[in-house]
Amino acid sequence: MGKYLILSVALGFALSTILVTDVFATEDGATILEARCSVCHSSERAKSKQKTPEQWEATVSRMMAKGAQLTQEEKQILLDYLSKTYKP
Repeated sequence: MGKYLILSVALGFALSTILVTDVFATEDGATILEARCSVCHSSERAKSKQKTPEQWEATVSRMMAKGAQLTQEEKQILLDYLSKTYKP
């Protein structure tokens, strides 16, 4: 009985972590967009576009080459957010 209780708790924790992580990634992506991208232009500029993940990758990489300050982790969070939210 004890083994099943521990297994159930561990499984529940793992599943909740996955779901919560996805929610935080979405919130973090929106936060990064507002904080980092709006330094040079309105966030509405990005929000008005519909791009594939590859196109968002090219755009964000180009912006980083022009000086956008993003860590690799922030870049990935932003790309995930843009790709899921502003897709064709």
